[in-house]
Amino acid sequence: MSYHSHGGSRSGRGRFDDRGGGRGRFGGRGGGGGRGGGPRPTECNVVMNYNRLDVLDPSKQVDLLVYKVTIKTARYVPQVNEAGEKVRNPETGKVVLVFTPWDTSVSEDDKFKKRFYASEKPWRIIKKLIKDRQASDPSFALDYDGCEMAIAPASCGLPVEANEFRVCIKQDCEEDNPDAMKVKNEWFLVSLTKTHDIPFSDIAAAITGRNSDLAEELSMKLNVIMKSIGVQLGMLQLAPNSSSLLFPLREQFKLFNNRMIETDHNKKFLLSGIKQVAVFSSTGCNIQSDPIVNWFDKDKYEIDRSDKIPLIDGRASTIAGVRVRFNTLRSDLRAQEEVLSALSKLTFNVEYWIKTPDPKKEEAMLAQGKTAQEINESRRRVFMNQSLRLDQDSKTKIKWSPDDHSFQLGESETVTVTQYYSRRYGIALDVNLPVVHIGKKHGWLPLEFCYQAFAKTRDANDTSMVQAVLQHYDKIAGTYFINDMAQKRNLISNMIGHGGKTFMEMLAKYNLCIDNAPTKLKAKVLIPPKINFRESKEATNGSFDLRNVVFANPAELNSFAVVNFTGDKHALQEYVNVQLEVAAGHGIKIPQTTMIVGRDHLSSITYDDRDAVHQGPEAVRRAIEKARDVYLNDSLNIFRQNHVWFRTTCEDMNGQPFNCLILPPQNHGGEIGIMLDVTEQSPLYYTHAIELSDHRTCATTRLIVKIRQSREACLNPFDVRFRNGRMQAWNSKMEGWGDVDFDRYCFECHLTNGDVVYVDARDCKQTYLHKEGDFRIDCPSMITMFLPDKGKALYDRVKFTSNQLCGIQTQCVVLESFKRQRNKNQYASNIAAKLNTKLSSTIAKAEAWRSSFKLGDSDIAGIPWVGECPTLVIGIGMAHGMGGDADTVIGASICLDSECMRLTTVAYLQKKADVINRNTMKDIITENWDHYCEDNKGVYEDPSPQRYGSHVDNEIEQSFLLESSIKTPLVPST
Repeated sequence: MSYHSHGGSRSGRGRFDDRGGGRGRFGGRGGGGGRGGGPRPTECNVVMNYNRLDVLDPSKQVDLLVYKVTIKTARYVPQVNEAGEKVRNPETGKVVLVFTPWDTSVSEDDKFKKRFYASEKPWRIIKKLIKDRQASDPSFALDYDGCEMAIAPASCGLPVEANEFRVCIKQDCEEDNPDAMKVKNEWFLVSLTKTHDIPFSDIAAAITGRNSDLAEELSMKLNVIMKSIGVQLGMLQLAPNSSSLLFPLREQFKLFNNRMIETDHNKKFLLSGIKQVAVFSSTGCNIQSDPIVNWFDKDKYEIDRSDKIPLIDGRASTIAGVRVRFNTLRSDLRAQEEVLSALSKLTFNVEYWIKTPDPKKEEAMLAQGKTAQEINESRRRVFMNQSLRLDQDSKTKIKWSPDDHSFQLGESETVTVTQYYSRRYGIALDVNLPVVHIGKKHGWLPLEFCYQAFAKTRDANDTSMVQAVLQHYDKIAGTYFINDMAQKRNLISNMIGHGGKTFMEMLAKYNLCIDNAPTKLKAKVLIPPKINFRESKEATNGSFDLRNVVFANPAELNSFAVVNFTGDKHALQEYVNVQLEVAAGHGIKIPQTTMIVGRDHLSSITYDDRDAVHQGPEAVRRAIEKARDVYLNDSLNIFRQNHVWFRTTCEDMNGQPFNCLILPPQNHGGEIGIMLDVTEQSPLYYTHAIELSDHRTCATTRLIVKIRQSREACLNPFDVRFRNGRMQAWNSKMEGWGDVDFDRYCFECHLTNGDVVYVDARDCKQTYLHKEGDFRIDCPSMITMFLPDKGKALYDRVKFTSNQLCGIQTQCVVLESFKRQRNKNQYASNIAAKLNTKLSSTIAKAEAWRSSFKLGDSDIAGIPWVGECPTLVIGIGMAHGMGGDADTVIGASICLDSECMRLTTVAYLQKKADVINRNTMKDIITENWDHYCEDNKGVYEDPSPQRYGSHVDNEIEQSFLLESSIKTPLVPST
């Protein structure tokens, strides 16, 4: 009998958004204990979102053929004779056209390939190829990965001798678009070159768990097959390299019980889909299915829409939704900026009617037998799916009047856009409305001709839309999740595509089938952990009340930089003041000097520019430079005037970490020195080389501080700080800090005979022994990204820039979220918990809270199961690049402690694929294994992991590869 827990968290995989909030992917609000009385069970039966993949007919052998796909752009060009004259058909008199592919294939053209493979065009080409071929040969079958690989069963109907196909699609729209006849054709030559085949006997062995050698390759091939079949069934793909597919509209009503989830004034609605991934293990192969949802514009599917929606709304006085005054737009810079930003996010269609047609052209059409309706329709011009493009001559995408742009017409005449459309087509343009540039082919076009083309909603992250997504996942949480996935599996299995075949029938071409019954397993019910802050304040009912709590092991925030993308300096200053005060209240160690910089000199460490996002890495780089100038060069003179030093951490070139003090330059443009916190026995103990007035020198000296309270006392600079407006020193006898008065700097000189003498710093010349170039200095420790809203594009851009290009932790803060808070301290507390984790390091092992659980009569530190013995908890994910030869980034994180509070991360590159190759997986495990053992010396007698728990990204779920890469036989998690 299955046991279902009614209490506890309803979340699946956790997902914090790094912008001041977090939720579980499948709800994740947390809950109480199970309902009812009785003892807590120790085991339960669970149903998983795994479906068994099996061989359909063991007696049938269907080998799998793998092809390299080459797509070449082509066109029909006039045939010419030896004299260079066009050849004409003797019967019709028409010029003979010859199909001519370009010399360079798309996959070899570096300038074009990224944009090409990121678009839907490759899929449209292959779908059209399949449709054309199946019209004459119903047995034809081909599945495509969206790039340079295709897969087919041995009985696919592909000719062996020549696998070149001419394919025609529409340039700017789908073939079934009502205006497709008005859009020009675009020709391609598709070549399929067989690279190898996989015998079915090997496939069957891998699927049944008898052979793991092909698990890596087959996982990728099966993912391609399942996605390709879904696309051919009419499902909508979210991205070319993703396994996620959305169901067609006719199926969406079934999934939402005939009531679509809508928001944003009913202009957008939620679409549901499925993500299918092949998972190989020692027991065989399963198909893991996960639900996905995404926001789309309703007009994409022409729901409740009878008319086209123009980008210019004269009645509402808006352009792309931005309210403007048309008569003053040419001089309103702020309105221009907002309009340009709104238009840059849109795809639009262009349509206009010629009012003064060409009589000769229409007479010729009439003579060719064209009807009056066809002739009238020829007066309508249509350009589909256009977007703003930068004009290389004027370096702009938009001009604010058709009179603002002129061009040469003929050999000598120059005309404006207004004059051109008036003379050529008899169209009078409004001089108060903009013109936009949509590329070299069509040039500058009046915006009044443009209508919105609908697609996936961009930056769908406003509050109402986020809440609607979370509520949807709440509804399918727990046992409802399995029911939801069973419904989606049945739905996709029975969908009928082109040719009248279902998903299962198309999969059967490969002699494979999927069991729609989900997998059932027996699982262990863990003991609930107890979460404690420093003062043993526990979490209640899955909720943390962070008010007035001190973190278990607070981090240190020694320095920070800010990038302000909002332009609102007042709100930024308010946030920084609140955040510094709240973080200090939670115990995060913030030096008084850093408090002064944040409260009184924030602009000195802030790069403030609303357009900083357009500069990419430049904005982050400038913020870092400004912060390093303040903290390392002491440009504000805060450290010198208070007789203290900037305290931080650094690493030598071998990666050895140190606590250190920064010695600012002795003159403008001089070098930065470093004092390391090491013992006297270390060769790195000394800080200066000095020369006395009589030219005697000493290269084994260390800087010290003298105070007025005790002329004999020699203070270690690490025992001095600035607090509450006073210089303070550490009193080892009293074990506390006390106020002191600065007297002077001295050098402690260690002579070769063993004597130690003290030299006043004012009586000698000084040079630093350890300089900035010898170490990697941690400064700034954190970059705060102040964002205007929750737009995903900007968030992804700044995260990539800071993490990949700078290697510095970031914390994103959303202006609109901060302003909306009634209790801003609570908002800052949530961010403080994130800061504390991000500031953790090998030196300062910070933890916001600690976990423990009861095992018998003993309290065991850590999370149940993880804390019982050395356990390797590892998560692996991947991110794809664009293009045929792009790399895939593999990232892996492991938990270093039994409480899963401290993480370490490694990253690898491999050739683009949906699976991790064996060598990369082994390197990931080896490096993380060594990190874990090194960090847990002294915690366990033998720190080598005895078992592991893993979460691998759905795109690359390969537990068999993970198991085979583990260094010693372990007990995996269930």
